Amino acid sequence: MKTLKTFAVLAALIPAAAMAETVEGVVEFSGKVPTAVKLHREADPFCAKKSMTDPSVEVKGGNLANVWVNITKGAPAAKSVPDKTVSMNQKDCMYSPRVTTAVVGEKIEAKNDDPVLHNVHVYSGAATLFNKGMPNSSAAPIETVAKEEGMMKWKCDVHPWMRGYIGISKSGLQDVTNGDGGFKIADVPPGRYTIEAWHEKYGIKKQEITVEAGKPVKIVFKYDGTEKA
Repeated sequence: MKTLKTFAVLAALIPAAAMAETVEGVVEFSGKVPTAVKLHREADPFCAKKSMTDPSVEVKGGNLANVWVNITKGAPAAKSVPDKTVSMNQKDCMYSPRVTTAVVGEKIEAKNDDPVLHNVHVYSGAATLFNKGMPNSSAAPIETVAKEEGMMKWKCDVHPWMRGYIGISKSGLQDVTNGDGGFKIADVPPGRYTIEAWHEKYGIKKQEITVEAGKPVKIVFKYDGTEKA
């Protein structure tokens, strides 16, 4: 009992940042990888100049890219809002990046790098946040702020294949899996949490984790391709 009390006293004297740990891992994909079908962009002469395939499922070495991994239940609010702007650009008639992240209160900016009209239609769930046209690359950027947690979905009503996603967290304890399916979330305080993986086609997976000082956490999420968002 004395040892536990001593540890508690010492822990109280150590800055939280010094006790924080890293949560990292990979998102595996075990099913048959769907063939990346060609996008039908022929209706717009500019878009038709460049042939592209559907980027919604990207698998490399058995791991899944563009998965938003987010610590949810138990996560503390961010101490401050990042002093930067998250960009969602329209280039070659595609949203870029496909998936990225923001913190509640962070600035978000959309640009049109193309010489053609894009209609920026943004949703939170089924609700429209805004719906604005950007005639061409001379259009002023659309500026907004991430107001609540969840997935902000971007589409173009003129070019229906265009999709983009911004995962919004109040804590900032989040990442998007890279081309090799890996993710890394730094500075997670000790505690018990729910961590979620979200994919645009295959939906959400959840795990419960415990973070302890001096013990980095490694986890694996698994999709097999039968899931539906």
